[in-house]
Amino acid sequence: MKHYFNVKELSEYINLSSSTIYKKTSARLIPFSKSGKKLLFKREAIDEWLQQHAHETVCDIQDKLVNFLKPNRNQD
Repeated sequence: MKHYFNVKELSEYINLSSSTIYKKTSARLIPFSKSGKKLLFKREAIDEWLQQHAHETVCDIQDKLVNFLKPNRNQD
C-alpha cells in the first residue's frame, strides 16, 4: 500500500479535481509536504483530514442527543 500520493493520485483517491487540490494547498486547507516542486500527501494525514471534515448524519446527531438526555445513573 502506498503511503504518499501525488496530486493526480490524491485526486483519484478523494474524488476532487487537481485544480481544487492545488487551491486547497495554496490556502493551506489540506495537509501536504513538498519535495522540491513536487507536492506530496501522506495517506494517514489525508484520512485524518477527511475524518475531521466529515459531516454528521441526522441519525448521528439524534443518537448523541438521546445519550445526552439519558439520566446519569451514577449520581446519588
